[in-house]
Amino acid sequence: MELNVVVREYRPQDLEPVLGLVQELEAEMAEKFEAKIKSGVEDYQTRYLNPGNKYKTWVALIENRVVGYLMGYPSLGTPEIDNMYDILPLAAGQLPPEFYMQITFVSKSYRKKGISTRLHERVIAYAKEKGFKEIYACIAKWNDPELRVIRSLKFQSKDLGYRYRLSLKL
Repeated sequence: MELNVVVREYRPQDLEPVLGLVQELEAEMAEKFEAKIKSGVEDYQTRYLNPGNKYKTWVALIENRVVGYLMGYPSLGTPEIDNMYDILPLAAGQLPPEFYMQITFVSKSYRKKGISTRLHERVIAYAKEKGFKEIYACIAKWNDPELRVIRSLKFQSKDLGYRYRLSLKL
């Protein structure tokens, strides 16, 4: 049976479900790496999901339940430089040529159902609509599920040592 997945832009009423997914992600990472993870829930509330900032988030819903999200933003070239700015230091209406996909997460019980692929396809369509020249992600080498999704969408890979930069020219 094929799932009816709806992918749309984040709305304020999605805050609590997205924060629940952030907590699920943090618990998984803590277990996977046997480490204490500093919670990013507050950053999501005050920074990433703040409508005045550069960040864009899409959610995947099944039966009106948020089961995954993908967050990204217009990029100035590298995530390290991008992290310095929550609001792009550009003239109004001006966009840089690249869009960076920062994080994707799908709740464990909904994985391997094409949801991550659907999120990525929607973000690629958005980047094309807005006139970005390239969309990219930097993904840790241990993150095989995300690497498989990105590569299936024809992104080109560049080895950066402990991670890959995967790019798609639009």
